[in-house]
Order: sequence, then C-alpha cells, then structure tokens
Amino acid sequence: MSPRPDREKRTASLSSPCRDDEEAEKTRGEQPVSKQFTGKFVKTLLIANLCLWVYFWIAFAQASYPFRRDPWGHPAGAGYTFAGHSIGIMESSFKHPFFNLVFWVDLPSFAVARVGQNLLFPHVTGERFFAGISEGGWRLLAIVVLSFVQWYLVGWVGQKAWRRWLTKHRAV
Repeated sequence: MSPRPDREKRTASLSSPCRDDEEAEKTRGEQPVSKQFTGKFVKTLLIANLCLWVYFWIAFAQASYPFRRDPWGHPAGAGYTFAGHSIGIMESSFKHPFFNLVFWVDLPSFAVARVGQNLLFPHVTGERFFAGISEGGWRLLAIVVLSFVQWYLVGWVGQKAWRRWLTKHRAV
C-alpha cells in the first residue's frame, strides 16, 4: 500500500526550501518586530501598574487601623475604609508614602474619578458605607480600574508614536 497522497503533500510543503522568509513569517503567524515590541510595552506598563497596586494594598493592610467613628461626634467621614480597616479618617491619606506614590503615578485616574463622582453623585458626602466599604473606598476601587485604562491608553499612544517614528526613520 502506498502512503496517502494528502500526507505526502503536507510533508512536502513543510520541508519545501522554496519559501522565502516573508511567506514563512505569515504562515507561522508571527508579527513584525515593531508590533512585538509595542505589545510588550503595553504589557509591561500594565504589569508595572499591577505591581504598584499590589504594593499599595499590602501597605494599606499594614498601615490601616480599625474603623471607629469619632467619639466627639465630629463628622470626619469614613476616609478609605475596607472591611473595618481604614486610613485617612483623622489624618490625611497623603501622610502615607504608598498613597502619595499611587496618587502621583495615577493622577489622571484620581482626577477622572473625582470629577465623575461630582457629576454623577453630587450628594455623596463620604460618610456612608455600602457592603463594608466607605464611599472613599469605592472611589479608590474605581481609581484602580481607571488606572489600568489610563496605562493601557498611554501604551497605545506610545505604540502609535513608536510606529510613526520607526516608519519615518526607516524611510530616511
């Protein structure tokens, strides 16, 4: 019995030395170098942002204290409270270096979250809780999500600029 003809065609096409590099690149599904770099750039930014937030939450857990309302009745608000642990009730949140770092790195996300809260929920005072999380805590969770969008957009714009720069300098 002779081997099946379709198997012969497949093995012949795999070992065919007549393909040029460009055709081989298309069949393997590889991307050009510039797309690989920029994809890595966006991923690197997102991974760095993830690491920043992991650091933030670890530092928050270490610096937080049990939530207690002010005994004098002063409406200090709830600061940033998660499951009964808070920062920023009686002191400024910016006293903590991890909060300062996240604020400055993700400043656009903080601004969008604050403006969005003021436009969509102008009645929010910062003293109420929902599911054990203060209103400031919910805003902080929104900032986490917005920061990933922020860094994805930064990477996307960087990718576009990189491609333009490469095509401009390759043509010259």
